[in-house]
Amino acid sequence: MYKYFFKFSFFLLLATNSNYVLGIQTCNDFGHFDLVVDVEPPGADGAIFLIDTNGEFPVDSVTGKTIVPADLGDFAGGPHKTDDPGWVVKAGDLLGGELLWFRAIGSLKFWDPTKQRWMNKTPNGERVRYTGIIPPEIILNGSSEEIAFYSAGTIWSDLGIDGPLEAPIEEAANIISGDTIHAHLDFCIEGEISEGVMGDCTIPGVGHTGSPSIGIYMIEIQLFSNQLGPAGVRQKYIDSEPIKIILNNGLINNDCAVAINALTNPDLIQDDSSPLPSSGILIMTGP
Repeated sequence: MYKYFFKFSFFLLLATNSNYVLGIQTCNDFGHFDLVVDVEPPGADGAIFLIDTNGEFPVDSVTGKTIVPADLGDFAGGPHKTDDPGWVVKAGDLLGGELLWFRAIGSLKFWDPTKQRWMNKTPNGERVRYTGIIPPEIILNGSSEEIAFYSAGTIWSDLGIDGPLEAPIEEAANIISGDTIHAHLDFCIEGEISEGVMGDCTIPGVGHTGSPSIGIYMIEIQLFSNQLGPAGVRQKYIDSEPIKIILNNGLINNDCAVAINALTNPDLIQDDSSPLPSSGILIMTGP
């Protein structure tokens, strides 16, 4: 009863915002949830990855990017982990054996609940780690160093990205109905354990993620497949638009609503932090 009251109250608070519909309205999700990824036209050469075609998630009013809010602490791995969102692709959209991949973009952003702003700098050098699967060719023929590189996951920080810029999420099953892909992988926030010592999500157990600051952490990814087209010289599918994933660490519903509104209604709250310079091939994006 308690959780449904908050969901209903939050919906009333934001009902006038056209970016919000009948989907997740808050960072504080109350259970597993998925982002449905469509391929249009299904399985065809030149098809495009489409995100949230049912309009269930908020949308950044400046960039048009889908915002996917998730809440940490809903996963058995500990208070600073979550395996939401999950990624769902319907049968036929990808063909059996084709891989869904993610590409890391930009750098880590932080919603400071005291300053009420999205910032380009975390309070204490916190970082977000996301662990894909190891590419099949690396499993079969890779060195121990390459396997360790993918096993450690991708890290977003104030300075950009460490680890694999691209990694697989799951291989499509060879089926004619249902979900050809339904994958939940781990997001984790690492903070300081002690002065100068950072947490490490790759170490099993609850106590190894440190004490990341209360607030919301935002990363960006694209979804794609490295499958080649019939001629074997170019990628078969067109990449998705970038997705903003925001990971709530300890804020309650209404505080989270303010952070989301700063993206869907940017005139209300502005980011006054200095932008970071671009680095290498990474695409640096605004909040």
